[in-house]
Amino acid sequence: MRLTYFCIFNMLFFSIHSYAQASRTETLILELSKEKNTYMNAASIDKLMPLLDDRMVFIHSNGMTETKEEMAANLKAGKWDIIKVTWQGQPSVRIFKNNMAILIGKGTFNVNSDGKKIELDLYFTEVYTHYKKGWKLISRHANKVQ
Repeated sequence: MRLTYFCIFNMLFFSIHSYAQASRTETLILELSKEKNTYMNAASIDKLMPLLDDRMVFIHSNGMTETKEEMAANLKAGKWDIIKVTWQGQPSVRIFKNNMAILIGKGTFNVNSDGKKIELDLYFTEVYTHYKKGWKLISRHANKVQ
C-alpha cells in the first residue's frame, strides 16, 4: 500500500513539476528576445538583422512603425537605440503549431532617442515564426504603461 501511495505521489509531483517548467522552445524565444534587445544599436546591426524576418513590422510605443530596412537605417543613423531592457517579471510565451510564438511582457526600456536618454515602462508583444534555419521576429508592438 505504501508503495502505491509513493508511486502516485511521485507521478503527481513530477507531472506538476514538468508542467511548470517552460518548454525548450519557450526558453529559446525568451533568450532570442533578450538577444534581440542587446543587438538593437548601430554597432550590432549585423547580429540583429538575421533575427528579423524580411517582412517584420516594429511598432514603437509612440506609434512610429518601422520595417526591417527602416529599423537598420535608423539604428545606423543614431536616431534611436536600446541601451538596456529590464523585464518586470517573466514574459509569457505561447507556442502555436510549433511554428509561431507570441511573447507578452512588461519591462523598463532605457533608450537613446535622437541623442536623449529616456526610460520607458512598456508592455510589449513580440511574434516569432519558425523557418528551417530558426526563429525570426515578424512583429513587435509596444504600449506605454499608464
